[in-house]
Amino acid sequence: MAEIVFVTIPQETVNDVSVRLLSWKVPSGTVVEKDQVLCEVETSKAVMEIEAPAAGQVVYSAQPDSEIPVGETICQIVPEGMSPLSSAVPAPEAKSAPQSIAIPAPNVVPAAAPTPDEPSSEPSVSESDLRPARLTPLAAKMAAEFGFDKGSFPRGSLVRRDDVLRRAGKLPPEQVGGPASTAAARTSGPATESTENAPVAGVAVEWSDIPRRKMFEARVLGQGHAKTVQSSVTCSVRIRKLRAQLQGLGLSSIGLSALVIFETARLLRKYPVFNALHDRGRMGTYGSVNIGWALDGGDGLVVPVIQSADTKRPQEIVEIMQRQIDGYVGGTLSPADFLGGTFTVSDLSNDGISHFHPLISQGQSAILGIGSELEAGGNETLSLILAFDHQLAEGRKAAQFVRDLAARLEAHGAPVLLDEAQPSPGSGGDPYCALCMRSGTALLKLNEMLVKSEVPPGFVCSYCLAGIK
Repeated sequence: MAEIVFVTIPQETVNDVSVRLLSWKVPSGTVVEKDQVLCEVETSKAVMEIEAPAAGQVVYSAQPDSEIPVGETICQIVPEGMSPLSSAVPAPEAKSAPQSIAIPAPNVVPAAAPTPDEPSSEPSVSESDLRPARLTPLAAKMAAEFGFDKGSFPRGSLVRRDDVLRRAGKLPPEQVGGPASTAAARTSGPATESTENAPVAGVAVEWSDIPRRKMFEARVLGQGHAKTVQSSVTCSVRIRKLRAQLQGLGLSSIGLSALVIFETARLLRKYPVFNALHDRGRMGTYGSVNIGWALDGGDGLVVPVIQSADTKRPQEIVEIMQRQIDGYVGGTLSPADFLGGTFTVSDLSNDGISHFHPLISQGQSAILGIGSELEAGGNETLSLILAFDHQLAEGRKAAQFVRDLAARLEAHGAPVLLDEAQPSPGSGGDPYCALCMRSGTALLKLNEMLVKSEVPPGFVCSYCLAGIK
């Protein structure tokens, strides 16, 4: 027998505890087909569509522009011949005759219980009639860190991050007030009780909501700053017309960023302390090298991720980056494009910036910033800025990392003559490519070159550098 299906907000990313319902694609009461698009929601990473898991009549439980906790029901799909429930959330099983039960909202202190001499006008409801408290994923993680048991939270409540922090004494008690007080705070000129960062006195202020992705960015970077002891080192590397050389190898205009990611990912095998995180006196080393790279084309900063970047060649990295750029421009990047980053690269070398202070992201121990100064004749001096967590590494280790990276980039910018390359064993002195094993004689005929390489050791030809097999 067909049953009513309750459509909920899926947990698309581990960082979101709620999403914003942007719009419904069909009116409430419409009969929809399976997999038909029902609505659009905005996560901290992207706008995503939610499809109908079954055919039937859709009945709303949430309104557009509302904030919906992850896992919350937004509508029900009612099969033909059935009537929708009065609430999209299934009611708990009644233990007595049906009655109207008022469940207190979370974080609101219940009114004092009536004395024996004062008969209550409200129905008597046992706490056991309510479901156990439901914690958002982030709240559950923080509750475990503070040692709070899930059963210690009020039954029937939805516990969020701030609820846990208030219980731990990290936040002040919640201000009493609902949506009206929130709206007033947004339009008020002078500072109000709900203002954390007070504006300049005597100057009117017009408040507006910032995008969710910016709120997420602030939270991730803020937590990264709070959980790390940030320090940084900088190294300069002079490259001779490397951009033009890379374009000649078919690596396009983003070839330099791709080459930096290519070499950085392999260096992180040698320096795993920068592909890790610190937590309460422990170092967690990641099993994969997933490089996030900062992308801002004018519609806001995003950090898509190149999975297993240490296993990919420069041309493969270029192709992934180009696909992600196209997705950014077309608005088709999915939450999967942002998952799993273990290290970040922020390249401002194309913007005429020689030096800046990159910020470590939550769950990471380092970030590489790239600046540039253009010289006469098309040569450049790159600034390699490594911000790192001093709880895991020292300045000397960070300096070794950026010096190694500088040497690798210089090697790409200064190709060696084939007769200077180390010959392969048994080849009669003929040099070879460590990846494709082409001989020096074959490469000369193809008008190709060799560059020094550490991983793999030896030399790599420009065919392999451009991803040609």
